[in-house]
Amino acid sequence: MSQTFETFIKFTTDSVGLERTFRLFQSIVQILSFFSIPFDLLLYVLSTSTGQIPSSSAVRAILKALNQRLGLARRFFRVFRSLESFNAAQKLSARLSSPATWAGAHRGLLVKAHPWLDVFAKTFNGLYLLLEASTLLDALQIPGLTVFAAPQERLVALEAQRFWLFSLVCGALYHALEIPLLIAYYPPPPKIEAPKSKEDVDERLSAAKMTEAEHAAYLRRASAKRDEAARDWAVQVSRSIRKLGRAAAANALDVVLPGVAVGWIKAEPGTVGVAMLVTTILTSMDVWERCAREVRGVKAAEGESWAIPRRA
Repeated sequence: MSQTFETFIKFTTDSVGLERTFRLFQSIVQILSFFSIPFDLLLYVLSTSTGQIPSSSAVRAILKALNQRLGLARRFFRVFRSLESFNAAQKLSARLSSPATWAGAHRGLLVKAHPWLDVFAKTFNGLYLLLEASTLLDALQIPGLTVFAAPQERLVALEAQRFWLFSLVCGALYHALEIPLLIAYYPPPPKIEAPKSKEDVDERLSAAKMTEAEHAAYLRRASAKRDEAARDWAVQVSRSIRKLGRAAAANALDVVLPGVAVGWIKAEPGTVGVAMLVTTILTSMDVWERCAREVRGVKAAEGESWAIPRRA
C-alpha cells in the first residue's frame, strides 16, 4: 500500500482532516450554487446522466439544503474545540508572563509583544467556538429542543462570528510578523574557520600529526559538510517561512466569511465559497503533512519491531 494512500486514509479518519474534507465539499457546493457557469455545467452533467433536463430551481434548493447540512455536520467536530483553544491560550499566556521567559533577553518591543497576538487569537477563537457550541441544539431545528429564542439565537451566532473575525485578524498578524522575526533570530548554519596564515597551517599539521595532503582532504570534507549544513539550514528556513505565509494567507482570506456575516465586508456568496475553498486547501496542507509524519512514524516503528531478534 502506497504511503500517499495511507496518508489519505489517516487524513479522512482524523477529526480535523474529516472536518476539512466536509468544508471542502461545502465550499464546492456553495460555488456550484452561486456561479452560473459551474451551475450550468452541473445541470448538463445531470441531464446527460439521467436523460432528462432537471429543474434549475429544484437543483438550487437541493444545493442550498446540502450546504446547510454540511455546515451543521462540521459543527459537531467543533463542539469541544473551545476547550482546546482556551487551554492553549492559558498555557501560552502563563509562559509569556513568567519572568524567566524574558530573563536576560535583550530584544525589541515587537519581539516581546507579538506572541500576545497568538494568545488573543486563541482566546477569541475559544469564545467563538464556545458561543457556536451553545447554539448547536437550536441549529438542529428540532421542535421543542432549543436553548434560545430565535432572536437570541441569531444574536449569539452573530457575536460568535465577530469573535471569529477578531481571532482571524490576530492570527494573520501573528503569522505575518513571525516571518521577519524568524529570519532575524533563526540560528545561523555552522561555520568552519579556515587557517589564516601558513604558520597556522603548520601549527595545525604538527598538532594533529597530519600531512599536507591529509589536511587538504580534511578541509574538503569539512567544506562539504559546511555546504550541506547550509543547504539544510536554507531548506528549514524556507519550509518554516512557507508554513507561516500559508497560515497568514489562510487567516486573511478567511476573514471574508465572518466579515460578511457581521456585515463589515460586502461580498457575494459565490465569492465567499471561493475564499472558503482556497483557505480549506491551505489549512488542510498542515493536517496532511502531520498525517504523513504519523504514517512514516508508524512505518518506522513497524520496521524496528521486525528488527527485534526473536528468542529460540
